Amino acid sequence: MNLILQKTTKWGNAILVPFDPESVEAVKELKENQPIECKVNELGAKKSRSVAQFNLFHAALRVVAFNSEQPNWSTLARAKLSLKVALNYIDHDSAIVRPDGTVVLNYRSFSFAALPSMEANHIFDRGFVVLAGVIGVSVGEILRAAQNREY
Repeated sequence: MNLILQKTTKWGNAILVPFDPESVEAVKELKENQPIECKVNELGAKKSRSVAQFNLFHAALRVVAFNSEQPNWSTLARAKLSLKVALNYIDHDSAIVRPDGTVVLNYRSFSFAALPSMEANHIFDRGFVVLAGVIGVSVGEILRAAQNREY
């Protein structure tokens, strides 16, 4: 059984929770209060923000662009825009309302300079889940493909 877990804090206690749908399903197979032994291997995306993390995120975008049959995800530019839409990654400071009431939205940049460190971690974590879902693989699989540049 392979799980991807994420540390969070609830009621002042650090706990590990399943990160992706496959891990949620795997945990359901365990018996209530069943002790398990775990070996922890950090995934590149969970470490503090770095150029390597940023590159991993963009490599995952490429994995999707080269492996998706969906038109909105079939090129790197389309995959980036589709991900921004999926994450609701709107630049609220530049959104405007036309005289007819139509709202015009602009999306924020995924650039290293434009993405603060703590926000990058949050966006990348959510983004990996969306990207994995687009091509029907687990988060762990898309991260491994991105790390190995399998696109």
